Amino acid sequence: MSTTETTSGRSAKMANTPSTQRLRVGVTGMTCASCSSRVERALNKVPGVRASVNLATEQAEIEFAGSQDDTQALVNTITRVGYGVVTAEAILAVQGMTCASCSSRVERVLRRLSGVLEASVNLATERAQVRYLPATLDISTMIAAIQTAGYGARNLAVTDESSEEQRKRAALRGMRRDVFLAIALAIAVLVLAMGSAFSPAFASWLRVFAPLPKFWEGVQFALASVVLFWPGRRFFRPGWAAYRHLSPDMNSLVATGTGAAWLYSSLVLFIPTIFPESARHLYFDSVAVVIAAVLLGKYLEEVAKGRSSAAIRGLLQLQAKTARRIDALGQEQEVAIAQLQSGDQLLIRPGERLPADGKILEGSAHVDESMLSGEPLPQRRSAGDEVIGGTLCQDGRLLVEVSAVGKDAVLAQIISLVEAAQTGKLPIQGLADRVIRVFSPLVLAIALLCFLFWSLYSGDLSLALATAVAVLVVACPCAMGLATPAAIMVGTGRAAELGVLFRKGSALEMLSRVDTVLFDKTGTVTRGHPELLAQGGSADTLALAAAVEQGSEHPLARAIVAAAAAPLHPLEDFRAIPGQGVEGRVAGDWIRVGTREFLSGEGIAVPEDAELQAQEAAGASVVHVGRADQYLGWLAIADAVRPEAAAVTKALRQMGLRLALITGDSVASAQRVAAELGIDTVHARVLPQDKARIVQEAQAQGRRVVFVGDGINDAPALAQAEVGIALASGTDIALEAADVTLTHGDLRSLITAIQAARQTLGRIRGNLFWAFFYNILLIPFAAGAFLPWGWQLNPMLAGVAMGCSSLFVLGNSLRLRRLRPFSSAGAIAPSFQQRPQES
Repeated sequence: MSTTETTSGRSAKMANTPSTQRLRVGVTGMTCASCSSRVERALNKVPGVRASVNLATEQAEIEFAGSQDDTQALVNTITRVGYGVVTAEAILAVQGMTCASCSSRVERVLRRLSGVLEASVNLATERAQVRYLPATLDISTMIAAIQTAGYGARNLAVTDESSEEQRKRAALRGMRRDVFLAIALAIAVLVLAMGSAFSPAFASWLRVFAPLPKFWEGVQFALASVVLFWPGRRFFRPGWAAYRHLSPDMNSLVATGTGAAWLYSSLVLFIPTIFPESARHLYFDSVAVVIAAVLLGKYLEEVAKGRSSAAIRGLLQLQAKTARRIDALGQEQEVAIAQLQSGDQLLIRPGERLPADGKILEGSAHVDESMLSGEPLPQRRSAGDEVIGGTLCQDGRLLVEVSAVGKDAVLAQIISLVEAAQTGKLPIQGLADRVIRVFSPLVLAIALLCFLFWSLYSGDLSLALATAVAVLVVACPCAMGLATPAAIMVGTGRAAELGVLFRKGSALEMLSRVDTVLFDKTGTVTRGHPELLAQGGSADTLALAAAVEQGSEHPLARAIVAAAAAPLHPLEDFRAIPGQGVEGRVAGDWIRVGTREFLSGEGIAVPEDAELQAQEAAGASVVHVGRADQYLGWLAIADAVRPEAAAVTKALRQMGLRLALITGDSVASAQRVAAELGIDTVHARVLPQDKARIVQEAQAQGRRVVFVGDGINDAPALAQAEVGIALASGTDIALEAADVTLTHGDLRSLITAIQAARQTLGRIRGNLFWAFFYNILLIPFAAGAFLPWGWQLNPMLAGVAMGCSSLFVLGNSLRLRRLRPFSSAGAIAPSFQQRPQES
């Protein structure tokens, strides 16, 4: 009864609450009625929530009195009691955004939608990334909301990339046409307005050829009106939409400034008597030149933005457009990539790119896989081998069975990772977002105050209008909006080209601040498999040992066989003695390979050897070789250090980073590797789950840790560290859970990753500084603060300056394209021979 009353009371309260939200959430993991009851009870315990959970539909109907921000808390409530929530992600292409205020508004519109968990809008990529509850919300609703806010939107999942690229090129062509028109007409207006002041002959010519009084002023009016309402229409529609949503942006500022100047000049031209004689000035030239200058700046900005997304375009160009499919009758069909399905058989000819991931059924060829593995030499692939879509078949003819297409393909996942990193936001962007949110209204207020002040102080309406328009134009927050996303896009894109995949943009900022690097040993700083390091005794020790070990599958046996020169001697009467060694007949003699105890047991004395003892002390596995009752020699086998590892650790020390080695291997083996790499701190015999504990201990000491491992076994430590970096081959990318993946499987990419992170953050800081500095410097100038000294910023120059600030930010970001991979033969760049900056 009590429960009923409580629920009824809560319902009545919610019914009277205007902000009541309704959600439908898909719940996974429920197997019985008690599961659904448990979820329902957990939700109903949240204050202000009424929930009903249906086991059959696996959905929860939730009403709650709160804001959209509470949606994530309700999702957390469900996951906290042990069940999953069905979420989905969408990437939308957004058109019409011109400044940071636009992207912030689109972001707010999306976040206000019921069912949206996260929304991030990137001005530079013109994309919105949304995580949402598909049971509550669909993509068409998101698109409609964005369109209502005054922008265009499309779902990239159903938009062909090539058509999207064509649309962008067509839009750029249209913009270029408008720019040329605006510049041509603006020059004409400028000559008519100011030519007389510089050339008396031109002034005389105008007077002679004027058929009517104020004819040339009328021509200025006509030309400026064309500029304002044709090329300048790009600012009015979104600017008005921004005003309607009480969130004025750069378009609002430009439209207000030029519109006010045009209206004022038109009234002066056609109804001059309403103004005093001293205030009858025309600003048609300012209107036309400001529109042309701002539009030119936006056009150059679009061109630069296109260059900054070169990495994505480069990856997309690796995708084949069509495939040659073998049908049920064995006939070849040329089909589009989108029509392929798993299980299809494809014919690949020499010189063609593989259209999809698959397994070779017939044939062999050299395949160029450098785009994924970084290996410059083509790899020989034959029947049974896996191949990756986008790689190049150089010779031979292959019959391939498709194993993954679409978003499941490796190349598609790489593109998705790069796009996700470029769309994401860094914590440092938070400051810019907060400033931009209040910047445009503040600028409007400053412009209004300027107009009122100079009107009352000087009594000159022309002067008051000029200062107000200059403030509106020069204060457009374009540069601030581009400062972070442009640098992220270029930095992560260039890093991807160099084999470093940032799974999220925030990893850039974190990686730039780390001060401690913890290495996993096996497979990270070592090759991950045993190799022959040293040998002693007679010259034929290795050849005879390999002849016997070819009958064994033990890892040490494979290392010995791999080290020996082919062909091997024939082997007879092979026998393995578990835990001791192997024996067999080679060229008529019994050859025994194994432990010291094994050979001693067979009557073969093992002599003492200083080098042998040194290898054993260093943690190497030593096997002894005997022929009949004669001792031949020994072989020392261990997991060898990667050839580039020593140069990498030396470079990291030069950068001021602390290094440590973590391994589950023996103390002797770990210390051997650490000594070779110059690492002082060693944690040996550590279980995989304890690696995360060591990371925590370092963090408790105030260290900012990056953990470098070779994949899934190190997942807890990778997740615990501020930044987890995994070495992986191209085919492992989909499995990695780290923040950063080194796709070429080369440890030198670690330096490149840190280099990319530090340089990108440096560019962002520089961009933000100059964007803020520009506005702080020029707004007082435009507002007339220096008028007593005769200095005033003309609205025309304000438009040029505003465009230049955006171009500066983009140009500064594009410098990241010069980022070079770390070479172990080269020295660390001077900019990295310093300790990481403190946060």
